[in-house]
Amino acid sequence: MSLTFSLIAPASFTRPEILEQAAQALQLLGIDVRFPRQLQNPTRYLAGDTAHRLQGLYAAYADPDTDAVWAVRGGYGCAHLATEIDWSRLACKPLIGYSDLSVLLDQCYRHGLPAIHGPVMKEGVKLNAEDADLRAAGQRDFQALLALLGGQTPESVALTSVSPTLETAPIEGPMVGGNLATLASVAGTPLAFRAPPGAIVILEDVGEPFYRLERDLWQLVYSGALDDAAAVCLGTFEGCTPYGDLRIETLFETWLGPRGLPLYTGLPIGHGRDNLPWRYGSNARLDANRLHFLG
Repeated sequence: MSLTFSLIAPASFTRPEILEQAAQALQLLGIDVRFPRQLQNPTRYLAGDTAHRLQGLYAAYADPDTDAVWAVRGGYGCAHLATEIDWSRLACKPLIGYSDLSVLLDQCYRHGLPAIHGPVMKEGVKLNAEDADLRAAGQRDFQALLALLGGQTPESVALTSVSPTLETAPIEGPMVGGNLATLASVAGTPLAFRAPPGAIVILEDVGEPFYRLERDLWQLVYSGALDDAAAVCLGTFEGCTPYGDLRIETLFETWLGPRGLPLYTGLPIGHGRDNLPWRYGSNARLDANRLHFLG
């Protein structure tokens, strides 16, 4: 399957040589990426000022010859765009990314546009990694992305229940969420994340010590973001510095358990070796410690 993607740089700056290496590796999978004339115009640590990044977004969606809009990376800055977008200008093609893109994925969902939580374009360099396991993981993720865009549904994933006393009947609802720090950062703004009724909320993060994860989780809980959620599933928390022998699931259960939210771990989603793509807002079912993708 061969697809063409419009590239955008909605957040942090990326070294051009990394993007060239990724593009060359992705071509071997039949993935053609289309670089705009000026993808980046470095401003501080960003890929450009808000106006530059916003115009890049509009141009990518307006290209009639591409199948999807693909972020080159996350980092920081997507919220700047989300408050300025004229959503009527965006064609109905999926936006792909994760991490800082979580805020844009959520806004796409709210505005009725397709979005995919999945690897960013620069991670194509995994395909040429010296580590065989990392190369294989990259192959799986990008092949899964192509399959998803081709209409296929991912296979179910085995999970571990952290709160078996809260388990009742199977839970079915829309999958939403993303990067914990990003979602917490927009609480109290017009972009504030709030899980729709019955939602299965996915959370992941990278490089945060446990006290910051707890601070961000507390922010989500007390902002009401999870009030209508039906369950929370944890992806990877790559490079998150633990505190003594405290486990990540224990930290989350401290705040979610008293609120009756079932908690699961084990999703191969996030900044780790594996990052299984999924359609943001599509329905899924939690049943017998497995997550079944329904759309």
